[in-house]
Formats: sequence, C-alpha cells, structure tokens
Amino acid sequence: MKKIYILLFVGFSSLFMNAQIGIGTITPNASAALDVTSTDKGILAPRMTQAQKNAIATPATGLLIYQTDGATGFWFYNGSAWQPFSSGSAWDLIGNIGTSPATNMLGTTDAQSLVFKANNTESARILANSNVGFGTNTPTAGLHVTSTSVFSFLQDFSSVAVGDVSLTTTDNPYAFDSNSGCTTGDSWRISTTDGSSAPCTNCAGNRAVIDYGSSSCDQDATLIVKTGVIPLTSVAITFDYSFDGSSPELFSVVLYNETTSSPVSTLLNLSASDEDTSFTGAATITAGDAYSLRFRYVGDWGWGVTLDNIKISAGNPALTIQDGNQANGYILLSDANGNAVWTDPGTLSIADDDWRFASGSTTNDPIYRTGNVGAGNTNTPFDLIDAEEPSYAGEGTQFGVGNDEYFEDVQSEQSISHHVVPRVNNSISIGSASLRWSEVFAVNGTINTSDLREKEAIKTLNYGTESLMQLNPVAYQWKYEKYGKTLVADKDKRNKIGFIAQELQQVLPEVVQSKHWKEIKGKLQQVPMERLGVNYAEILPVVIQTTQEQQDIITAIKAQQEEIKKLLIDLEK
Repeated sequence: MKKIYILLFVGFSSLFMNAQIGIGTITPNASAALDVTSTDKGILAPRMTQAQKNAIATPATGLLIYQTDGATGFWFYNGSAWQPFSSGSAWDLIGNIGTSPATNMLGTTDAQSLVFKANNTESARILANSNVGFGTNTPTAGLHVTSTSVFSFLQDFSSVAVGDVSLTTTDNPYAFDSNSGCTTGDSWRISTTDGSSAPCTNCAGNRAVIDYGSSSCDQDATLIVKTGVIPLTSVAITFDYSFDGSSPELFSVVLYNETTSSPVSTLLNLSASDEDTSFTGAATITAGDAYSLRFRYVGDWGWGVTLDNIKISAGNPALTIQDGNQANGYILLSDANGNAVWTDPGTLSIADDDWRFASGSTTNDPIYRTGNVGAGNTNTPFDLIDAEEPSYAGEGTQFGVGNDEYFEDVQSEQSISHHVVPRVNNSISIGSASLRWSEVFAVNGTINTSDLREKEAIKTLNYGTESLMQLNPVAYQWKYEKYGKTLVADKDKRNKIGFIAQELQQVLPEVVQSKHWKEIKGKLQQVPMERLGVNYAEILPVVIQTTQEQQDIITAIKAQQEEIKKLLIDLEK
C-alpha cells in the first residue's frame, strides 16, 4: 500500500510540476502531454460501430476512434467530416508487399473520377465509365489524348464551294479587297483548274486562284485565310502555289495578327517571276492571339496565281508510339487479336493489291488499278475500263455520262444516245490536222450556220471563172488508210479525188486552213498547223459564181445568135 501511495505521489507531482503525464516512465518526453512507455503492451483506442461514431455530438477536430464494422480501421475527425486513415491499408511510396488484386486497389469506390496530377496540374483522369484521358478531363473514348502544346491548321479548299470568294461577314475566313474597274470574276475564287497559265504541280481538287482581268481592271486583291487562335509562340508554315508574272505583277504572302491588327512577317514577295513550287517557312508569334495568312496579288494583265494546301503547325505530337519498327510513312497494322505494330505499307500483300491507294495530292499519287477494270458484269474485262450492262455482256461496253445520256460500243462502233453539242458556242472543233475523221455520214447532210444576223463585212465575191480555171483537180490514195487500228493494204486502198492544199492555197487561200488558235500564257495566238486542211464546202460559192458568169456569157451568145438569125432572114428576103 505504501508503494502505491509513493507511485501516485510521484505521478501527481510530475503532473502538477510539468503539466505532463507519464505512464510507465517518471520522465515523460518534454514534447508530449502524455507519454506511455512499454515494451510489451500498446494503447487501445475507443472501439465503436459506424453508427456509434456518427452519433458522437460535435466531435472535436482530431478525435480518434477505431471503427469495428463497415470500413473498419482508425478514423479521425478532420474538423468537418470523419476521415479514415487508409481503410486499413496504405500504398507505400516505395512499394507494398502482401497485396491481393482481389481486394487491394488504387482508385475510388464511388462514381467519382480518379485524377492524377503533376506539379499540382492534372495530367490524366479515369472516369467512372473507364474512359481514360490524357490532357483532357472529359475523355470521350477509351483512350483520349489531347495536347494544348500542339496546333494544326489545314486549308486545302476541298470543302469550299467552287465560285467567287466574297466578303459577307466580318468573320468570314475569305475576303478580297475591291479592285478598280474589276468585276467579281477578276478576284480570288475557288476553282478546280489553275489560275496561272503554268500548272500548279502539287495542287489537286479545289484550289484558290486568281488570273488576269479585263483590260480596264487594275487588280489588287488579297485572299485572307484565318487560322484562329494559336496557343504557341512559334509555327511552321507551308503552302503550294504557282505564280506567273511579268512586271508589274506581284504576289506576296504576309502572316497577320488579327488580334492586334498588325502584320507579323512577310513570308513571300515575288515580282515578275515564274514559279511552281512549295513554300516552307517559320515565324515567331504571340501565343493566344488570332492570326491569318494574307495572299496579295497585284496584276495588270498578268498571268495569275494558283494556291492550295495551306498548312500551319506547331508543337510536338500529342501521341508517340515507338516499338522499334517506326519509320517515316509507316502505318499501324493489327493482327486478328488487335495487336498493332508499325509496318511498311509497301510490304503488304493482300488479295486486292492490284488496287493502289497512294497517299498525296499530286498527279504522281493517284488512286489506280494495275490491271483492267470491269463494271456491270462478271466477264473478264478487255480494256482498261470495260463497263457493260449484264444484258450486253460479250457485245460491248456501255457507260453513262449523265441522268439519261450514255455511250455504247455496238459491234465495233461507238454510239451515243443524245445530241453532242459544244460547251461554248463557235469555239470547239471535232478532230484536228493531225487526228482527222476518215468519213462523216449524215442523213440530212451537214448544216452550217449562215444567218445574216451572225455576219458582218459582207461584200461581193471576187473569185470566178478565172480562179476556178487555175485549180488542179487530182485523183489520189492516202499513204496510210486505217480501219480502227488495222492498216489497210495498198491493194485495198480506195481511190479519192480532190485538191492539193498547197496548190489550192495559192488560188483560194480562204478555203485552206493553215493555222489554228492556241492559248499561250493566257493569251490566244495563231500557230501553224502540222498539216493543211481544206474546207471543200467553201469552194462551192466559187463554182456558183463561175456558173453565173458562164450563164451570163451563154445568155449574151444566145442574144447574139438571135440577132444573126434575123440578119440572115433579112438577107434572104
């Protein structure tokens, strides 16, 4: 009993003197209000159920209990809610042992997302529906990767309607400055053909073009292609173009800051030159501003510009996959189980390898088939394109060119279902001096337009008997007479009659065609033909004029004969 009194005395003396309690020690640690020292026993916290824990009125911040049901383990009150220490197990930064995939996990037990951060910024997130996002907190696919450090812009005009480009609203991505004395068609427009007289090698499909205007048009037109906000400080810029110019033509390209309404840098400045190439350049910009590329053409009867494939890019790729087989131009090829590996597409061997789908946009990168193509029946095609309806199988090809019109090969002859007319009046020919028609058949003959309302500078024909008498009609055979691709033997050639064009040209030059029109650098010029041609129908007016002259002579002779008859009768009398 004395020992107990002594212990209590010592303990209370320590308590009152130091405001500390020591259990198992008479010298509690100076930093502890309660110091329990033991080598064979521990501290037993209050044990209670979840309901008992939640029933504690106004728990103090830091209050500690051990929950015996539900999520068992130590719980503490953090000032606003009860918080478990680690649900009974914690993940160590240097790894854990004794874990079980069936019971241990890293994640959430409710419908909340699991977020991963680096430098206190979210890097990845797993949604409750298992979508995983990198660079986005709203992934919409099983794996959704985005990057704010990547920018990509492409304008190849494929989705822009063909026609004149006009400014309709302030945010229209295409615009042009007004041109003095010019019409809408003299400004930038979207077309499927080049505006410059020299073709743009790398342009394909729709493209932006501008060419020379009317004689009273002083062109100064700017095509504005807006890129939107660019979040990075440097960009790479490329585009394909063709420019034909002679002084004072000008083609310039400027990178323009739409936010500050100021130019950033001049990328291209050409004058009086001919180029067909691709531009590649770079520029330093202000991140977060909106930009545009401004393509300016100044022309005074110049040759024009063609523009296509405008690309602006910045930053690094959002996703990189490297398995040791990656290489430029390779594709990911999967097996039946979905395992993918980088593969050279040129090494692929598939059943339809005769169909080639080459990447790119130039004429060197077409979609084509290495063999003949048949359509409409299952017979072996005989030609590069053999289109037949099943009912015509074995007879010939038939293919449509419109809603109703079609071409058809009928027993080695090509027929057409409807009229054939030129797209532009009085400007299209059938055949040429080097590729001629052998014969032209017609039921009602050929009809040439001869309306007075279409003619001017009409005058009396000066040709007649004297001219016609100088002509030298000849009989001849053609050196090369063919039927289709078969050359006719000499013994089977047909005899022909007509004139020698060179001789006829000396007498009736109007009926001999020695030159034809050709467009050279946007201007029509007459150039010599390889072979001379004769318009035999135009010889007919000379024959008629000669016949009329001969008839006048015959009429005069008849009158003279009548006079002679009268004189003879008078003499007889």
